[in-house]
Amino acid sequence: MHATIKYNKVFCIGLSRTGTTSLHELLQELDLRSVHYIEPLIEGKDWTLVDHNDAISDTPIPLLFKSCDQRYPHSKFILTTRNKDAWLDSMKWLFRHGKVIWNWPRSVDQYHRELYGTKNYDQKKLSRAFDEYHDKARSYFKDRPEDLLEINIDNGFEVKAICDFLNVPLKKVTPIHIRDRRSASFQEFIKYKLRWLLTR
Repeated sequence: MHATIKYNKVFCIGLSRTGTTSLHELLQELDLRSVHYIEPLIEGKDWTLVDHNDAISDTPIPLLFKSCDQRYPHSKFILTTRNKDAWLDSMKWLFRHGKVIWNWPRSVDQYHRELYGTKNYDQKKLSRAFDEYHDKARSYFKDRPEDLLEINIDNGFEVKAICDFLNVPLKKVTPIHIRDRRSASFQEFIKYKLRWLLTR
């Protein structure tokens, strides 16, 4: 990490499907050691990967952002968000195909129960959780605006604003692109079902 940086860690606290992968890749291009999705932190609260990296995003950080703030004082937080209807549409894909493509362990379902109140696509519960989560995050940092940067990904990623927030040199980065969503294959569904049967 750059010698001029005065903070501890960078926690990307946006919910899944709010550009967390793109932000992770952008931070890597800004020379931060960034890790996206920490399964050991879900399963056993193993903070080792957090200790050894500069920036952390995606599951299970949204559920733990207050603990992150307490455990790593003087950190910075980036909240990515987007239009709720578009997010719900993306979450429908995630709960149908994404979980199969990435072959989620049971711990991810438990994480979703804790964060969203459901492990399946439930529009009402997810919609309510979306609003409550953003209200909670904004309220938590209301007296510390210097520690929270909110990015609406519908407006794109403003690299200069991120660099200014993190006090890193502005540099040209690879243009961020929207990833296509594909359907899970029959073989992936079989693999996913087998994992569940073997871990019952």
